[in-house]
Amino acid sequence: MDAPSLDAELPPAPVAEAIPTRRLMLGAWRRPWGRFRRNRAGMIGLVLVALVVIVALLGPAVAPFDPNDSGATLRGAARAAPSALHPFGTDRVGYDVLSRTIYGARTALLVGIGATAIAAVIGITVGGIAGYFGGLVDEALMRLTEFFMVVPVFVVILAVVRLFGIVVVGTPLERIPNLNLLTIIVLLGLFEWPSVARMTRAEFLRLRQAEFVEAALCIGTARRDILLRHILPNALPPLIVLMALGIGGAILAEAMVSFLGFGDPKSVSWGQALFLNYQMLQVAPWTCLAPGCAIFVTVLGFNLLADGLTDAFNPKVRA
Repeated sequence: MDAPSLDAELPPAPVAEAIPTRRLMLGAWRRPWGRFRRNRAGMIGLVLVALVVIVALLGPAVAPFDPNDSGATLRGAARAAPSALHPFGTDRVGYDVLSRTIYGARTALLVGIGATAIAAVIGITVGGIAGYFGGLVDEALMRLTEFFMVVPVFVVILAVVRLFGIVVVGTPLERIPNLNLLTIIVLLGLFEWPSVARMTRAEFLRLRQAEFVEAALCIGTARRDILLRHILPNALPPLIVLMALGIGGAILAEAMVSFLGFGDPKSVSWGQALFLNYQMLQVAPWTCLAPGCAIFVTVLGFNLLADGLTDAFNPKVRA
């Protein structure tokens, strides 16, 4: 039998490629979901958040009255105790407390999700650039982040909302619906991003040395694809936990701003309801009980959800 020729054409060697991003993502999400389902606190938080979302979506269909209907005042039923007609009673203006509590869920989610989305876009962009490039870029961006972290956010928001409300008087901006609420959302997002940026930077610093990133570099993957398709998806788990906490924090911050009288008088929010009725607490406690409980349940839900996600994404927890 003749020996094989040395000049014989050999089969092409398999091309080395990076670990498939899709497989990494599936493995990174299936096991945490199994751990999350076994976390009681996390599941309670998920149920509470889902309940608030359902109420916000079905608000117009399930609310017994229009949130701005003060017809109870004409019937002499302002500050009326809970009854069959008004299950949660009426407030000092004659509004149905249940209806305004239901509609307030929309405002709460709009504030929480809107502010957190703005913070996430800024924070992930700043932190990702700092963590991936390092050096002077990292140093400059982190000093900027530290500057925003020491700014007294609450005082700035109160001052800007009040000044902006005076400046827009007589301008076309005054006709924008819920302008004060939009201003609060933007300000919360602009001051919440530093924590997201620091977490993103830490994850990018860790992942840029990973084997699948080096493999992607070896096969000539563009830097943009490495950032968006390889590093960012694997950096999302801790960021999602931070965003869940951020939503609850933004809802609570808007409630505090509105309670101090700096909220949007044209919007229906739980903090605004507390501001309008806190003086009635001794004679008509139901006017504050429902919106206060709504704030508590919503923020608790997002905090428990974040707690469950923290345990779910913890690599030390076995599936």
